[in-house]
Amino acid sequence: MRVGIAGGGLAGLTLAWLLDGTHEVLLLEERPRLGGNAVSFLTTEGGLPYTVDLGVRETPVELSPVWRHLVAEVGLPAEDLVPSSTSRVVFDPREPSARWVSPAACADTARQVTTGGQAYEAMVRLAEESARWEAERMSWDVTFGDVLDSWRLAPAAEHLLCALPASLYGTTLTAARALSARAVGATAAQPDRPGCTTYLRSGTGSLVQGLASGARSATIRLGARLRTVRRAADGLELVETGGAVHRVDAVALALPADRARTVLAGPADMEDRRAGPADTVDWLADLEAVEYRDVTYVLHRDPFGMPGERPAWSASNITLEGQWSETTTWYGPSLGLGLFVSQLGHRSGRPRRELARASFRAAPPTPRASRARHRLGAVRDGQRIFFLGHCTTPVETQEAAMASALAVAHHLAPRGERLRRLPHPDKADD
Repeated sequence: MRVGIAGGGLAGLTLAWLLDGTHEVLLLEERPRLGGNAVSFLTTEGGLPYTVDLGVRETPVELSPVWRHLVAEVGLPAEDLVPSSTSRVVFDPREPSARWVSPAACADTARQVTTGGQAYEAMVRLAEESARWEAERMSWDVTFGDVLDSWRLAPAAEHLLCALPASLYGTTLTAARALSARAVGATAAQPDRPGCTTYLRSGTGSLVQGLASGARSATIRLGARLRTVRRAADGLELVETGGAVHRVDAVALALPADRARTVLAGPADMEDRRAGPADTVDWLADLEAVEYRDVTYVLHRDPFGMPGERPAWSASNITLEGQWSETTTWYGPSLGLGLFVSQLGHRSGRPRRELARASFRAAPPTPRASRARHRLGAVRDGQRIFFLGHCTTPVETQEAAMASALAVAHHLAPRGERLRRLPHPDKADD
């Protein structure tokens, strides 16, 4: 079988890697590089080279079995996995003290951790409720605003709970209320103990390179923009904007939803847009339900976006300004570096010592978008066009993107040697 993959991000590359040795693979990536939201930057600190990420920066290993296995499978050494605290502070630079300070990984008596009051109680409740939502597989249709209204919180406590999802998805604090409560809960942390995450010392770019080099039987074409997918007498055809045509037996679209919609809205007929059964929801309508916000991140050396009180500095520092919240990640706890990655858009001021910047697109997980993503990620018998990546997952993580590739690989190559060595993604229908 010849499989065409559109999109060279982590989802598309994972699928190409999994299919190696089982099917012939053609991967088209419209940009001149692979990796998608995995963007690594090489810099020096104290005369030594370091790699830092502007896009995807961290992964909680205990919640990421697929990611952990793939990192090992592509040959990245164990010492490349750097554990770090997920300490967090939320503050308004106009106020004398932070609204929320979480515990840090190390004992620090100077750090004034939030241990009581309305803010603490609200964070505890969110952590407890989000665990229950996931265990009971609560409907994705319940909005965060529905939950907050039932809790009757003070405005300051409500803004605190909206700060993280608003910064993640580039929305206002008010707009965060329209997100799926279950999706918001997936990012919640236990307020009374430090969490732990993992950074790749060599950057996520090393994982991208490992997957690409391991897909030995795949043909990878950079700068190849897919224009449309059309039906052919003996299969499907991928048509590039430059005119090149590639015949394939199956297509995996690891593209943003709007790009996938453009591709499928061309000459492909309705039969090819459906996942087999006549009553399957129209893919075009589901793809249209996934909307995007542009988010820009800047790597810099000066402590822009950090609290005025040095003991409150955290791995994740969320600034509140009016209706907006934006995050600055500090590489001190993980790599011991005076480097920062700041989200820019609505904050007053800018970093003075900028090293690099990159822009990405975040898809807010509204109930409508979450329902659509579940349907797009479903894999059915007889299907020839598949979707993978963040347009199929309600929460945008490296783990979710890779798990979506596993689901497609299980359909296309269920007896593949590489596939058998990896954990199967959770296929519960909720």
